Amino acid sequence: MTRRFLVFDGDGELVGTFAEWEDAHSWAHLRSAEPANTGPVQVEDRAERRTWTVSGEQCRLTVWRRQVEYGYCAPPPPVPLPVPPAFVAPSAPPPGTVSPRPRNRLRRQVKAS
Repeated sequence: MTRRFLVFDGDGELVGTFAEWEDAHSWAHLRSAEPANTGPVQVEDRAERRTWTVSGEQCRLTVWRRQVEYGYCAPPPPVPLPVPPAFVAPSAPPPGTVSPRPRNRLRRQVKAS
C-alpha cells in the first residue's frame, strides 16, 4: 500500500503519511487545532502535485505549477590556460651566447710529495 499523502506541521516537519485523502485531511484538521501547533498544517499529494493548507476550519488548495523546459544553454567554452615559457636553467647561459669561462668546474688539489 502506498502512502501518497504527506502531512507537514507548521515548522515544515513531516508528521504523518496516509494512503487515503480523507484520513490525511481529517487528521490535518485535528493537528492544526492543537494548541502547541505553530502555523498551518499542509497536506501534500506529490503524485497529483497539490498541497492543501489547513488552518483551523479552513482549507486552501494550491496546485503546483507544471515544470516547463524550454531548452538548455550550451556550456561556456573552456578558458585556455596560459602557456608557460620554455624552461631555461638559471646556470645555463642564454641561447646563442658563450660563457667567458667555465662555471662551477671542480678543481683537483695535487699534493707535492
